[in-house]
Amino acid sequence: MLRTMKSSGVIHLFALLHALVVIVCQWAGMDDALTLTIFTMTMTVILCLKKGMPIDIIAVMVIVVNVVGFVVGTLGAGVIRHLVDVEVAARIFSTVLTTELLGWTLVLLSRLTSKKNRVEETDLSRSDSKLRWTLVIVGVILALRIGAAMLFSSPLYAGTSVMEFAWKILSSSPALITYVCLSIICVRRLQRLSQSGHKLLVWLGYMAFVSVISAVGAWCFSITREGTISIAVELDTFLRYFIASFLVETTICCIVILVGSIFSIRKAMQLERIRAAQAQYRYATLKQQVNPHFLFNSLNTLDGLVCEQRTEQASNYIHKLAHMYRYMLRCEDEALVPLRDEIEFIKEYVALQKVRFANGFEISYDVPDTAMRRMVVPCAVQLLVENSFKHNAVNAANPLRILISATDDCLIIKNNVLPKYTRATSTGLGQKYIREHYHTLSTQDVAIESTAEYYRVAIPLL
Repeated sequence: MLRTMKSSGVIHLFALLHALVVIVCQWAGMDDALTLTIFTMTMTVILCLKKGMPIDIIAVMVIVVNVVGFVVGTLGAGVIRHLVDVEVAARIFSTVLTTELLGWTLVLLSRLTSKKNRVEETDLSRSDSKLRWTLVIVGVILALRIGAAMLFSSPLYAGTSVMEFAWKILSSSPALITYVCLSIICVRRLQRLSQSGHKLLVWLGYMAFVSVISAVGAWCFSITREGTISIAVELDTFLRYFIASFLVETTICCIVILVGSIFSIRKAMQLERIRAAQAQYRYATLKQQVNPHFLFNSLNTLDGLVCEQRTEQASNYIHKLAHMYRYMLRCEDEALVPLRDEIEFIKEYVALQKVRFANGFEISYDVPDTAMRRMVVPCAVQLLVENSFKHNAVNAANPLRILISATDDCLIIKNNVLPKYTRATSTGLGQKYIREHYHTLSTQDVAIESTAEYYRVAIPLL
């Protein structure tokens, strides 16, 4: 049933199971902490597997959810007791709210690393290999959790709580800042090692780092008593602080890993979107340029020049056509090009059109030198200029006028509207891909304004 159940159903189911565990354990006079921990870990694993998270992130999630769940549940129970006098009812409300909060937080975190903030539910039956490794990791974490619980229930630690010592560490600003800074440095270094595939060395490095930092922190807290420093260290005090420090540092380290992984995944997804947009845009550009109409018109014009024995003009025409295609090939793998290069490309294209329409159009430029150093998507301006020829009548009596100008932040291509007798067919793919490309690269939009008198497109200067 859990294989096909939606995430919301899984969260509600485990919230109900948590409530039942509290009721049964209270009735039987048993401690419910370990059972609630097992259910919380199970819910975390199921949600992570359904969202397709990698194994290392699942391990981090299990640790963070357990620690955060314990803290939130303990604090929540204390608050609810002030509102509800019945102990069992307070425990039930607290564990249900905590489970729902943890479950939906996991869903939110998974959406932060999914394409277009939409997560596809994964059939758990397809993740058998990942499930086996995850169960091993969860088993290890659960064993550590049971060991810590048994240790703090032993006579050596009677009357004390790990949270008591953990709060002392967290309430010390210098210690907390030191733990966080060292964790960030360690995680960044070890994540670089993980990129080379040494996963086992990375996890051993984390364990060694956490153990050393915890030992140093426990020693520092053990020798400090009531504002004085004592050289002698009591072993039981050191062990208490070591376990609490280990818990705190492990949680901080896991949170840093989780945040870093989210940013890394989102950066990788952004690069994928850019590559996809570039591929679509290159396809649209090449389709726009290397199409039968363009080649037919170019060859027709060239044939006319040859037939009229205008060999010099024919040679210039061939060279300009070659320059255009050389520019497109050179920019094929470039996300952005200087506006100066794009304007030179436009001039080559306009020179070809001048051979076809000697007096049928006018093009002018009002682009300051500062704007020439800014960047644009390659072939975007040329595609917009070509659209002006495609969708408007070109004749000497009423010439098509194209103005290319620039402001501080955008380049503007504007032309007067001269409707053709036969309307040109258009798929709109060129402008669509230009818009998507700019939005992917800069989150800025292409502005289009169309009236009966003029057509105006403004693209961002990057």
